Amino acid sequence: MNHTMYPWVKALFIFIADAIDKEDHNSSNSSNSSTAAHPLLRKIVSFKNTDRTPEGADDQDRIDIGLTVKDDIAPDSPYRESTMPSYSKMLALIEAKRSSNNQSQQDAYAQLFKYSRHIYVNQHDRRFVWGLTVCDSSFRICLLGYKRMLSSAPIDVATPDGRETLVKWLANMSLYERDRLGYDPTLYFNSEKRRWEIKAYDDSTDAHKTFEIVSCMRISDHIEASGMLTRIGDADEHDKRAEVREVLVKRAWAIASQKSDDKSRDEVSMLREINNALKGNKDLEGKYPTLLAGGVVKITDENGEVFNDTVDTAFAELRTETLKDLGFRVQKSMAMTPIGQDIRRCKSADELIIAAADVMEVHSAIRKQCNILHRDISINNILINRNGPGDRACGMLIDFDCALRIDDTTDHEARFEMTDTFPFMSVSNLEASKVIRTELDDWESIIYVLCWLGTSGINNVVGEDDEEMQRGGKPLRIYKWRNGDAADVAEAKRIDMDSVANFTSNIVSQIIKNPSYFHLKNLVVNLRKELFDNTRVSPKGRGALETNEGDLVFRFAAISEQAKKEPYWDDGCDENELDQFKRRATCAGKISDALLEAIKYARKGACERIAPSVEAAAS
Repeated sequence: MNHTMYPWVKALFIFIADAIDKEDHNSSNSSNSSTAAHPLLRKIVSFKNTDRTPEGADDQDRIDIGLTVKDDIAPDSPYRESTMPSYSKMLALIEAKRSSNNQSQQDAYAQLFKYSRHIYVNQHDRRFVWGLTVCDSSFRICLLGYKRMLSSAPIDVATPDGRETLVKWLANMSLYERDRLGYDPTLYFNSEKRRWEIKAYDDSTDAHKTFEIVSCMRISDHIEASGMLTRIGDADEHDKRAEVREVLVKRAWAIASQKSDDKSRDEVSMLREINNALKGNKDLEGKYPTLLAGGVVKITDENGEVFNDTVDTAFAELRTETLKDLGFRVQKSMAMTPIGQDIRRCKSADELIIAAADVMEVHSAIRKQCNILHRDISINNILINRNGPGDRACGMLIDFDCALRIDDTTDHEARFEMTDTFPFMSVSNLEASKVIRTELDDWESIIYVLCWLGTSGINNVVGEDDEEMQRGGKPLRIYKWRNGDAADVAEAKRIDMDSVANFTSNIVSQIIKNPSYFHLKNLVVNLRKELFDNTRVSPKGRGALETNEGDLVFRFAAISEQAKKEPYWDDGCDENELDQFKRRATCAGKISDALLEAIKYARKGACERIAPSVEAAAS
């Protein structure tokens, strides 16, 4: 049983903590000032009780071992343990397994990540959490972000080098500044005004804006952005809560270039460009975020020195020794408005149609006017803004951290974005194919979003997690869009999207059987036709399943060349090219325009149907 490991794991940490304590005591009494250059800031100890449900939990899950900070760090203070583990006081988590096989390691990772959610809920000023897995004698140091978890290579404590690495890690925990423990110094309690505040740095003005925190929430595990959402009021301009406007501050550990002038993956600069390009377009107001402040988070150390919050400054030697696969990331802060609601809170299928059309309208405008491709359309990145143009609800496209400028051909041609949103990813992205990424990948994603919500339900009609998305006791076919690895999901989508017969039988037939969903069914059928079976694209460019010449003769025998009145949009392709996705990518702009026309037509009908009900409610 795993619990038999807890006493020796805990004893090991007690031994290391005591050794560090004694070494610090000896150093502080040494006449050699260099040995006392880094005084002990804290003592890291374990909670006394193991295998317990910590205080602050909203479930009954029991953690193995928790590390916390001992309040009294006087050299002669007796060793004391806090009895009951508490998430509000948790510094790091330890998950222990008797076996070192791969399944045990994966289980330990999953449990650590799940428990870290509670730390974030109980400690709003945490920007990352440290953890350890112990599988037999193999330790792994883990960095638990809001959305991602990173792990070191295995550290064998049966070897001198392994024990040295573990001791160094715990010693660093005792010496590090709070920001390197995972705490956010820009989020703090203002004792004078008796409120929590957050500072957002704006690199366009080289100044901070301070906001009062009204409520705090974390991004869900399924959202790509590894940041924090905070609902705030502008403390610089207002002191009365009744007067404040709602603003959203997003924190994200973003992939970045170490070259300061490289903005190819910079969400802040992209949002500024989008804001400037679309400013003044009344039809698009409220359908994309307005940036109030944005830039790399600035940290001020105890000496008053200011530096950027990057993996190099936050993790230092641990990055090079045990977190080599982390890559270069910086923490960015963005203050934005307006604040929207989850797309699943649409009041009707018609409102969902309107939201989807709004999002793809602004998506197309951004693509044409800014040459920026969003590349991560999902239910997590579409919100409902209930204060849109004309005071009507509209869709809002958010989170541009996967976006790219499409003139960046190096990244544009074959970058695989693993966003953990398999149900909404395009086939080409799932397969990490060599097909150039275009707006058609995002159009494919919006079809999947509409099908998913049409099947799982909106406004709490049906829960998508109810019995693994079953209906009538049988799993829904659409469940295959999230079951398995990327290749499995891609194969399922190829089959489902290949023909109108497959699509109707596998997906459309399982959309909620309610009259209010009738027009949503029609829309997804029309969008699939425009994307996968557009008659202006040659037969070689239609469908989704891999084909050969024989398949084409059989599948499109009914298509007569006499019906062809104009050249096909993909006629510029090599006549021997049979990859439909590659052929369609060559005429992506024209297909995209056809898709936009179809979804805007559906939106017009939805608005007309909603208007009488709105008027009736008002009267």
